[in-house]
Amino acid sequence: MQRKVLLLLICAAFLLLPAGCAGGQSTVGEEPTAAPAEETPAPAGDYTYAEAYMRYLSVCSALRDTVDRRVETHNAILKSRDPDSYYMNSDYLMLVYVPFSTAYPALGSALGRDNRTAAENALRETFPDAALTQLDEDSWQAVYTYLDKTSGEEVPRQGKCVWECDRGTGAIRVRAWLDGEMTEFTEFVPQGNDMYLLYTMTDKALVRFTDGEVPAFWHAHRISEPPMDAFAGDMRLCSLEEKDFYPSASAGVSWITGDKDAQFVLTLENSVMTYTGKIGQDILNKDGERTSVQWLDIEPITLLG
Repeated sequence: MQRKVLLLLICAAFLLLPAGCAGGQSTVGEEPTAAPAEETPAPAGDYTYAEAYMRYLSVCSALRDTVDRRVETHNAILKSRDPDSYYMNSDYLMLVYVPFSTAYPALGSALGRDNRTAAENALRETFPDAALTQLDEDSWQAVYTYLDKTSGEEVPRQGKCVWECDRGTGAIRVRAWLDGEMTEFTEFVPQGNDMYLLYTMTDKALVRFTDGEVPAFWHAHRISEPPMDAFAGDMRLCSLEEKDFYPSASAGVSWITGDKDAQFVLTLENSVMTYTGKIGQDILNKDGERTSVQWLDIEPITLLG
């Protein structure tokens, strides 16, 4: 069988300076398999940001554990069938799965009730001159500076981040700006019926989370090849101008699975996990420099086990 080792790097990286946002087109479609969220809204509560963030973290962790476990089982079965050349199987997955790992939600994890000083001190461990302000009952803002050394020189930059929490549902929205340009956003919006929406510049997912487990999810990772040397890059990122769900809008499965700008779509439904997507083929100029990428569809992979 022709060798095709898929390297899937699913990473909304822990960088404080993500790439700028360039939104594509998408349409919210039908609701997930469960009853529509508006029929059974998320239970009312009195969440602080810190409490809502912990629930967000629980959903993300369970999602990653579920995928890692299923991929490990799938690859182990392929290896047991062909110990000498399993890695040449086109269904073999080398998967580093860390979506929804944006930096700024965690930086606000100390935002609770009546603890502005403690939250500001925690923030200053990353940005020493950070000044934290409570905008209203449900939102906080921090402004700060730092020296950007990515160019080899020290360039002062101005940063701002806003953390919001809908205290009734526990939905959160986190937005970060660098010199006035939004560089990162994260939305976590409970949909009702144990369903949660996770949404960043590079990834969007509907996740069913119940009793600490993830029995179903639908996840799309958008094409996000950053510029490198002569390569201009190929960024097809999500934006809040395209769709802003906070604090209570509901999303449909087709908005995820039908995304034409997705590099891949990973789903778990009725105990079956499936990967569908594209693999990049470099386009070189006459000097052998990578100038663009042609994205080719691959055959869907149904994970074993």
